[in-house]
Amino acid sequence: MTAPFDPTPRPALRKAADSDVHPTTHASSLSSSSTGDSVLGGKEVELAIRLPKKLRKELKKAARDGGLSIDQLATIALAAEVHRRSN
Repeated sequence: MTAPFDPTPRPALRKAADSDVHPTTHASSLSSSSTGDSVLGGKEVELAIRLPKKLRKELKKAARDGGLSIDQLATIALAAEVHRRSN
């Protein structure tokens, strides 16, 4: 049974104070410029990499738990690491 619809507006979302430490993992952040991270912008290209089975298994599980594809999670993780190393 679902709750009845409540038309009362909810408060607006705010950016967390520690958002630079904990980047978002929401799928829509990959294509939007609202993250402010220019690394995620631009044309997508294919990248083939080789990685250990155990790491791939953990990547699949983390992606599934976060509601993301493996490509999206890998992109976010790589972008976070590039950003961390550039600072």
